[in-house]
Amino acid sequence: MTGRLGDDQGYTLIELLVVMALLSVVVGGIVTLFASGLNSEADQNRRFQAQQDGRLALDKLRREVHSACTISTPNTYNTAFASATLYFPSDNCASGSHSVTWCTTGSSGRFALYRIVSTSCAGGTVKVADYLTSGTIFTYLPPSSHLVTSTSLGQGTASTAIVTQDLASTLPRLHVDMNLRLRAGLVDGYRLVDDIALRNGPRACPGGTASC
Repeated sequence: MTGRLGDDQGYTLIELLVVMALLSVVVGGIVTLFASGLNSEADQNRRFQAQQDGRLALDKLRREVHSACTISTPNTYNTAFASATLYFPSDNCASGSHSVTWCTTGSSGRFALYRIVSTSCAGGTVKVADYLTSGTIFTYLPPSSHLVTSTSLGQGTASTAIVTQDLASTLPRLHVDMNLRLRAGLVDGYRLVDDIALRNGPRACPGGTASC
């Protein structure tokens, strides 16, 4: 019995430690790969959701701008701004109970777009889009106007940037430029740009004024 027990083979402590070290390396690599896959999937889902929200927001904004006749600050034309209040014919194209305000809030390269039935952005709680890289996404272009060059957008009201009352009889437009990006390090941002006509707006301003 003693001789047979002496022939039994077993693992030494060093062998056990080596196996455990190798196993921890292999399992650690698998866990890291699995976690990376989960993070990548979550990132793709957030990116898709941000793009989807941006498209839906622009579609809703487009419908409301088409129904509007002017904005609250038409004299601030060809200048990018963060809040646009739309006036509708149901309120005689003036501030009223049907006025809708679209505005952005945020900082440090991340802004959110809100919509509220009001003449100001105060109290806006309905977030319609997120992860905008800039807050100044709106630019108003008055009726019967054209930009001097393709780079004149947002360059102010000087005649070197925009010509008004050019007898083109074009409707006023609201230029919208949304650039969506989850974080600053990403290079594949998603951009939505549109010139939306205010279909109930005038084709020329009375008295030769630049904007109305």
